[in-house]
Amino acid sequence: MIDLYKVWENKTVMPVVTVEHGSGRVLMLGYMNKEAFAYTLKTRRAYYYDTETEKVFKFGEENGNSQRLMSLDIDCYGGALLMVVQQKGHVCHVNGKHNTCFCTNIYKRKKGDFSKRRKFGKVEIDKNFDFSKEDYSDEYE
Repeated sequence: MIDLYKVWENKTVMPVVTVEHGSGRVLMLGYMNKEAFAYTLKTRRAYYYDTETEKVFKFGEENGNSQRLMSLDIDCYGGALLMVVQQKGHVCHVNGKHNTCFCTNIYKRKKGDFSKRRKFGKVEIDKNFDFSKEDYSDEYE
């Protein structure tokens, strides 16, 4: 049994990756403080901590969506949570049509896209982008 007091001993906020029960699809990345963590365990509904407003909120309380807690795990370093939920309704509050917050692709490696000169594939990068770590070696190239 894990000591929950030790989990939160030196932390005020922890990131929580939320995935869909059954499919394993990543739905969102949020944050929990002790209060959101306690509410989630007590009610079996997902609560998060908004780092901008510094308030705890129940997922979907304004739009009728919900996340039912199926499991909650902590990583081996004790610094991040993994929450598996049954999702009801949409996830993305920016664009209510998406079932995940990760709906905008930045890069996807394709077959034959292994040129060392194009480390970012066909993605257009701003000319002011910092390429200071350009000397890395990619084990696949």
